[in-house]
Amino acid sequence: MAAAVYVDQYDGGSHLFVDPETSLDVLHEFAMQINLPGSAYKVKGIAIPHYLLNQKQRDQAIAEGAMCLDETGVESMEKSWTLPMIGIHSTVSVQPGKQITNYVRRTFGHRDPQPGALMKAAVRIQGDLGVTTRVIRVVSVRREALSKMEHDPDYGRWEAELEGWPQLSGAEFVRCFCKKFKVVPATPVTRIEFTYV
Repeated sequence: MAAAVYVDQYDGGSHLFVDPETSLDVLHEFAMQINLPGSAYKVKGIAIPHYLLNQKQRDQAIAEGAMCLDETGVESMEKSWTLPMIGIHSTVSVQPGKQITNYVRRTFGHRDPQPGALMKAAVRIQGDLGVTTRVIRVVSVRREALSKMEHDPDYGRWEAELEGWPQLSGAEFVRCFCKKFKVVPATPVTRIEFTYV
């Protein structure tokens, strides 16, 4: 097993999880390997995305290479998962295991993340119910006016695609953005470029 998968122990139950630097795909693959049902995966309103385990499943996870964390290790892991949250929307429906296609998010918040910083992304995929939590690594952050996407059509189309809207031109993206957030094209926004961990 290349990346570490962890288990803890609480009264009557346990959790299977990874650190924020490890792709959640690793967690899902490990869960499939030990035949955990998808319904055991919990992500809403919690500090760490995890699978719930009974004692037998915990023993099996350990036998397959999961590492045990004591209470101090779990507390440390919870602190490392305390990441800022950003919302990301993908218009292209993505099959499980396929890569999400957006790598840029324009926002009014998050002005100061540094390149290399980790964030949690609440990813909503068109056609799917609910939200998937992914960890992203910031590549670059800059402030720019939305109108830049209108004035340079090639840049606008490329940026709309990076935002997860490949069917829109830059001008169309700006119109949608302005309508949704009730701003004008001259409004400066924070452009965050990222990769998925």
